[in-house]
Formats: sequence, structure tokens, C-alpha cells
Amino acid sequence: SARRSFMKWKLFFGVSLCLCSILILISGETPWAQVWKNAWDRLNGTSHGWNPLLDERLPRLLVILCTGASLAVAGAVMQSLFQNPLASPNVLGISCGGGLMVILVFILDWHLKFPFAIPIAAFTGALLTLLLVYFLSRSNGEVQLNTLILTGIAVSSLLFAIQSAILYALRDQWALIQTLTEWEAGSTLDRNWKHVHMQMPLTLIGLAGCWIYHREIDILALGEEEARNLGVEVNKVRWRLFLCVALLIGGAIASVGIVAFFGLILPHVIRYIQGPSNRVLIPFCILAGSATFASMDLFLRIFEIHALSIGNISAILGGMCFLLLLRTKITRKVLYNA
Repeated sequence: SARRSFMKWKLFFGVSLCLCSILILISGETPWAQVWKNAWDRLNGTSHGWNPLLDERLPRLLVILCTGASLAVAGAVMQSLFQNPLASPNVLGISCGGGLMVILVFILDWHLKFPFAIPIAAFTGALLTLLLVYFLSRSNGEVQLNTLILTGIAVSSLLFAIQSAILYALRDQWALIQTLTEWEAGSTLDRNWKHVHMQMPLTLIGLAGCWIYHREIDILALGEEEARNLGVEVNKVRWRLFLCVALLIGGAIASVGIVAFFGLILPHVIRYIQGPSNRVLIPFCILAGSATFASMDLFLRIFEIHALSIGNISAILGGMCFLLLLRTKITRKVLYNA
């Protein structure tokens, strides 16, 4: 019965992903017949003009799929790694750290001189923030799980305050403020191949790294001492997973911006469906994360909701779910009762 239910959900997310991807590619102001004809001419080399399918819709779809998969997998790995159901990139301040570094890149105009300054800054900020929260939460050589979330919230609040102070100091630079506001909202509008190049390499490396260590992640969820007894090189594995998580979050921040709480809620739903084993959890997070993110983008496009972005919707819905998680103990049972 449990396996049958899992297969139904797997089929549901798979069909949703395919359907949403097709609709994202074919929907737009330009008629599909004309779009396809121009794309075919472009591929044959008989035309070199701009094409909505090849130059806008396809790269946008790739960015959407990479972002959904990255945030979902990063959240799932962090929750298992820290043995805490509330651990996520946003709650621990990782997104704020990466965002702050990207803001500095925009202010200094480094992105104009160095094309890959944005993903490098996002990755660096995310990794440094993760390490800061990790070391501040340690006591007597081990991470204190009861203070991990409080430390993350404190670091996140500090970074957000610094970010707000910088933006206030630059309030007279309207063009820069508008650019940063749109980026911070977590929008998928006007994504192109530049954003794909900034994100996809980081996403592929991060996802591959998390999958390679899926067995070690399961063992680490039992505790450091138990993991060492089972032959896991705890420090080496943890540092490599930190790098993988930073790559995933850095890529998502560089291409889309800050999307709050997406990596917190979705892993809980998937664990409830199929259990805590990362051998199945990580691939399912890739599938469900991509499908969910694509459906959110398609919803905004179909109903022409221009006042909100994916980041806004995720923050609102995720914030409400986060309050529910704080009020229940069910999540911990779901996480660790294999």
C-alpha cells in the first residue's frame, strides 16, 4: 500500500513536470506555429534572428527546473545533516549571506567586468554563512541542535540588517535599487542563456555530490558518534556536503534571486510520502522540486499576476507553513522514524 501510494505521487509529479514544461515552452504572445517555424529555420541555419522559444522560453524553463531541484535537495540534505526538521537555507541565513554578497557585486559593478562574478559571490556568501552558523552552534566539539535554529535566525537577522542599511544608503540610485528589488523578489522573468550558464554547472555538481553521499547522509542522521562507529569519515563528508549545498543555493540565488522557505516545506511533504531514506528522497526532491517550481511559474503566467513573483508567493505560503511546523512535533517523527 505504501509503495503503491509512492508510485502514485511519483507519477503525479512526473506528469505535472512534463505538462508544465510543455506549457511553459508553447505559451506566449507569439503564435506557436510561427515560433516553431522560426526556431526550425534557426536550427537549419537559414535564419539568425531572435526566437522566443530558443532565446527566452527554453533558458527560462532550464532555470526554473534547476532552481526547484536545487532548493528542494539543499533543504532535504540540511535537515538530515543537522538532524533538525526546521533547518533550511532561508532559516539558517544561507540565502541572506549569498544575497548580501551578490548585492555587493551589483554595487561595485563587478558583474559588468566579470560575467561569473554573481554566481561566485552567491556561492561564497552561502558557504561562509553556513560555516558561520555551524561553528557558532558548536559546543564541546559537537553541534548543539537546540541552538542551531536560533543561531541561524540571529545570523540571518544580522545579515538582513546590513543589507537594509546598504540599500538605504544607496536610496538615491534609483536604477540600482530597482534592479536589486526585482532580483531580491525571486523572479523568473527575462531569464536567458546567461542565467543558465551561471546556474547549471553549480546545480549539476551540487546534485551529483549530494547523491554520491546519500548513504552517508542517512548514517549521519543517526549522530556523529554512531556514524564514526559505522566507518563514516564525518568531517570530510560534512565539509563536502557543505560545499554541495552552497553550490546549489549559490546557483539558485545567482539566477533567480532569493526564494524563501521553498527548501523547508517541500522536503517535509516528500518525507511524509516516501520516508527519510535519501536514496529515494534526493531523486524525488529533484522531480517534485522542479515540478512544483514550474507549476508556480506557470500559474503566475496564465493568470498574468505581475504584482507578485515566485519568491513572494513562496515566502508567504512558506512562512505560514513554518509557523505550523513550530507548533507541531509530527515532523520530527516523520524525519527520523525510518
